[in-house]
Amino acid sequence: MTTSGVTTRYLMRPGRAADRPQIANLVRARAAWMRDVGFGRWVGWDRNADELASQAGSGRWPTWVLCSGDRDVLGVTTAAVDTPDLGWGAEERAESAIFLQSTATDPRFARRGLGMIIAFWALDQAAREGRAWVRRGVLTIGRDNRGLVRYYRTQGWRIVRAVPHPRKHGVTVWSLQRPAERQPELGEFVAW
Repeated sequence: MTTSGVTTRYLMRPGRAADRPQIANLVRARAAWMRDVGFGRWVGWDRNADELASQAGSGRWPTWVLCSGDRDVLGVTTAAVDTPDLGWGAEERAESAIFLQSTATDPRFARRGLGMIIAFWALDQAAREGRAWVRRGVLTIGRDNRGLVRYYRTQGWRIVRAVPHPRKHGVTVWSLQRPAERQPELGEFVAW
């Protein structure tokens, strides 16, 4: 990624137990940003920051971090190999895919495309693993979070469906996907 003519190098690697404090702080900072811009879903992110952080290095979830160098965690995601039931049919769940969830980036580095870097890394990683798709889901309450769905669409994500959440009144589950594909230009600024 080039900023003012200078190429920034990032590292995408599996999350470690030692990353947990940074991840929790990052998630709380993202929740505070969401609160400040008026996204109602910030409460869950804030409340679950420690739980999300505890996944790093636990072996329970495939947690990945985007770092500046090998230390400073700038982003986090879970790249599961199982597509969840919620929002996806049985035939779709049988297809090979990486499912991105709980992706968050440090708001101090806004407008640097860190979330997009994570998504494009996932597209490349899925292709390297021989998977067909990268998928993600977005939950919306009324109009809250629909901007995220629009943003993902500008990155080439296709909406597969939007369905009412079966247990949460007023919540819509948006299922999005892109075909897995190599991203050769990604190697210019991200190592893994």
